[in-house]
Amino acid sequence: MNLPLYCPLVDIYRSGCIDNRFYALMYLADKNGEIIKFKGDDNNSKFFLRSLFKPIQSSILAEDKIYNRFKFTDAELAIMQGSHSGEPLHIELIHSILNKTGLNENCLLCPPIKPLNTAIYNNDELFLSKVFNNCSGKHSMMLSYCVYKGFNIENYIDFSHPVQKKIKEKLIFYAKTSDMTETKDGCLVPVYGLKIKDIIKAFINYYNDKENETLINAYKNNPYVIGGFDNFGERTDTKIMRLNKNLISKVGAGGFIYVFNIETGGFLLLKMAQDNNKIREIIILEALYKLNWLDKRHYDEYIRTEDNNPIGKYVFNF
Repeated sequence: MNLPLYCPLVDIYRSGCIDNRFYALMYLADKNGEIIKFKGDDNNSKFFLRSLFKPIQSSILAEDKIYNRFKFTDAELAIMQGSHSGEPLHIELIHSILNKTGLNENCLLCPPIKPLNTAIYNNDELFLSKVFNNCSGKHSMMLSYCVYKGFNIENYIDFSHPVQKKIKEKLIFYAKTSDMTETKDGCLVPVYGLKIKDIIKAFINYYNDKENETLINAYKNNPYVIGGFDNFGERTDTKIMRLNKNLISKVGAGGFIYVFNIETGGFLLLKMAQDNNKIREIIILEALYKLNWLDKRHYDEYIRTEDNNPIGKYVFNF
């Protein structure tokens, strides 16, 4: 088994000493998918795409322009590709998608959870629900494909189901390889592990495929819908896309995030060794600033005490 050689990308200094060190892999590719800069070495290891996969999964709706059959709005197409926080607008969109396909939330096979943003709800409004699941948009997308094709909806999460076979076929088409490892994601649908070079190739090819233009524009034009706010503030995807409308960002569990630059065709991929959302955001924002993809550092460079006095600083090794 090959082990990735993670690189120390950021240190937290206090009083001249390293208090914490965070390791990651980071790759920058050009519009042709050629890796031009990198930190660390994936060592031909495979990494599960997790929620990075959602835009490619949703590309099955480009077949026969299925999204037109159900008159899905841009916001509805966006939430199918995003990892939403379960806020009222998100829930409204999920119900709308299901209504348009003649289904209801009982048809969803994602586990019921609480929303990622519980702060906006009263205690008596908080309960476990499938529509609160941050993958319910993806599941609704899969169900719409099944309804259009006349497939059984009771087992759409199985590896052997036609919708999952179609999604895997799409991934092989974009990644130009079948060298992948299968597992199930947290929301119970199949997900695949690929080498870094194949992950980058898959997304570059996805974004260069004109058939996906409607889906890509829907995602790009709805930064709040694809993420929103959770209990810790604005989601990283939403923040990056709000700060620069030419950037498309997608996070994934396990410390993943990518950013695609529509203007240059450049692609930035970050994979943390530790699953730490705050540090992941700080690293990607610093990288985007150094690439001039963002106009300034959109984060606090200092470590602060609870009364807001600076006591340390983030120091980057790239």
